[in-house]
Amino acid sequence: MSRVASQPANEAGRACGPHFGALEHPMLDILMLAITAGLFAAGIGYAYVCERL
Repeated sequence: MSRVASQPANEAGRACGPHFGALEHPMLDILMLAITAGLFAAGIGYAYVCERL
């Protein structure tokens, strides 16, 4: 008879570990990329406006 180790669980009872969480909130990743791109563009725009003054 072989025993299979169970996955550790967090407080909510969901399995946790290196394979969990990366795909849990893909929309949050897209939001962070959009915010980063927006801040980068704002920085370039700010430098351009300051150069013209």
